[in-house]
Amino acid sequence: MDLGPAGTTATRPGQDGPATTTPARVRTNRLDLALAEARYAYRHASAYRGLLDRAGVDVDGLADLADFRSLPLTDKQFYRANYPAGVVALAGPLSAEQHVLISHSSGTGGQRLTTAAHTYDLARRMADTTSVHLELKRRLLRARSQRIARYAAPNCSDVECASPLTTMESRTLRDGTLVLPVGHDLLATRPSMVEQAIEEVGIHRPDWFYTDATHLAFLLRQYRARALPPPAVSAVILTYTLATHVARRQVVAALAPAIPVAEVVSMSELGWVAMECPRGVLHLNTATFFMELLDATAAEVPEGGVGELVATSLRDRLLPHVRYRTGDLYRRLPPCPCGSPFPAVRHEGRAVHHLALPDGRGLSPKEFDDLVGADPGVVLYRMQQRSPRRFRFSYVPAEGTDGTATGAALRERIVAALGPDAQVEVEQVEYIATDRTGKFLSCLGAGIGGGPR
Repeated sequence: MDLGPAGTTATRPGQDGPATTTPARVRTNRLDLALAEARYAYRHASAYRGLLDRAGVDVDGLADLADFRSLPLTDKQFYRANYPAGVVALAGPLSAEQHVLISHSSGTGGQRLTTAAHTYDLARRMADTTSVHLELKRRLLRARSQRIARYAAPNCSDVECASPLTTMESRTLRDGTLVLPVGHDLLATRPSMVEQAIEEVGIHRPDWFYTDATHLAFLLRQYRARALPPPAVSAVILTYTLATHVARRQVVAALAPAIPVAEVVSMSELGWVAMECPRGVLHLNTATFFMELLDATAAEVPEGGVGELVATSLRDRLLPHVRYRTGDLYRRLPPCPCGSPFPAVRHEGRAVHHLALPDGRGLSPKEFDDLVGADPGVVLYRMQQRSPRRFRFSYVPAEGTDGTATGAALRERIVAALGPDAQVEVEQVEYIATDRTGKFLSCLGAGIGGGPR
């Protein structure tokens, strides 16, 4: 079955009150909406119509979950190859006057993707996703001025923020978000750009940060190095890449535990799709998406299993996504004690970043990050698989700690997890380069089949 509410309670989208009983028909309607999305895409998007025709699918005969599962999967390459004419369902040129936001992905999966979405759809998805954390939702949606500061890889923004010659005005998005200046190579960011970012935070006075965890940890270290108080924000959203334990430790320590800090999974193609609840458990937004977790045979994974997230948008009249392979792997968890009707999962990372161990096992970026943990002796790290047996772990030690002892303890944990046939090199460094996309990826597989086994 799909990843719908597992129990009999649910909080309707946008409702802040206690959970209420959800009739079976309401849950069934989600499948009805997903089937309707496929029919709409077939009639209004020529590339999707061709895909279904080649697969021999009769969209008018779609009636149940088995029929839905007969629909072919789509992926980033499909939308990239057919954008805009083959996948956009709106006739004529796209424009801001139609409440359309055109954005570009960072290229983490290997290719950048241009996509379009109605701004009100993105707002609805954000509101539904944040329903799992009501206190944070109140802070995000009811802030005094909705001033937001973004600090992340330059490729993650549709403005130029890696040049020291840009102005605040040129880096302020239509929704009022200020994109702070930062170098493409995070640790090589010029001191003048760091000073500029700190000054702009003081001028902008953001209500909350929308940021990459490693980037924000870097910026907060710059505040501390200058003996400056950290920015006074009411909440922090960590996104763009998996938040490592060491980055999160630094963010929470600098901004005080009283400020809500939550990880969000957001995609350029879909907007917000998942968020942590106050217990730190990630929940998929099944209010505005029909979600599936599928194994290598395209079967739904059971509780405890790991599968690829496949998402179908609901009521998207601009660029519908039907059975869209996200490339991200999640572990399906039992219902969360927080009481949210949204399914609980653990984001294991992108499939291409999994480590393939010599004994045939796979180790996800999330599992590897658990090995490192919130080690106080580590500022940031990178694990990279260099061949089927060779691995290199690089780490920047925290100031005032014994880096050698930290490295020895880390090596012991890593070798025990990877197995005796793995050749592990551990090195203490002062600098680790970011990925070519500008993102800082902490775990990189060798692209030799690393994935859940």
